[in-house]
Amino acid sequence: MTIAGIRTVIDAALEHERATGAFRQLLTQRLPALREKLLLPEPDPVDALMTFVVNYTESVPGSLNLVTAVSKRLGFFDYAAPFLHMAEDYFLRPPDELPDDGGLEALLDESFLAHRLLEEVNDHHIRHLQRPLLPLDMTEANLIVHYLLGDDFATRLEHLVQFTAAQHLEKEYVWSRVKALPGVESSATALVSSHSLTDANTAIRLRLAS
Repeated sequence: MTIAGIRTVIDAALEHERATGAFRQLLTQRLPALREKLLLPEPDPVDALMTFVVNYTESVPGSLNLVTAVSKRLGFFDYAAPFLHMAEDYFLRPPDELPDDGGLEALLDESFLAHRLLEEVNDHHIRHLQRPLLPLDMTEANLIVHYLLGDDFATRLEHLVQFTAAQHLEKEYVWSRVKALPGVESSATALVSSHSLTDANTAIRLRLAS
């Protein structure tokens, strides 16, 4: 897996944003709609959103490294490897559905796909075994990004992830081996989570439906 390649993509997108401010401008335009879905810190909600987005994208390499290390230690790397490679491809060979402008908006799309793919693996294990496989919990962060991307586009990306993940999750001969592994449950503690992306003063939370 080419973590260095992913970091290069991330660095280039962040440099593009520093030069253009394009994504900050987009968030500013979308702020009224985002306030309907998210609780944003004042007085600088756009700054908080930018910090969240940068931390979300920069957390991908660390998450993939963590999954690699844990899966090798607990003996399910062969099972995890296809998902790790798919997450890498989202950055290095983005799907046609994503814009190809090299900016922070495109990077957020790619990061969302990678984080959602790993979440899909955990969801599969929780449904069947009542415990997660990977030491990650980005569920709230992924929902926040869903709203940042816009519901229609994010839903299309969700379907892409679910379709791609299902092709591997439903390989029964692999699944049977993994679900029987001793020690898998010990990976349930989330070492990377939504709450690690911001501090208390800049936290972004979902607005509960009334």
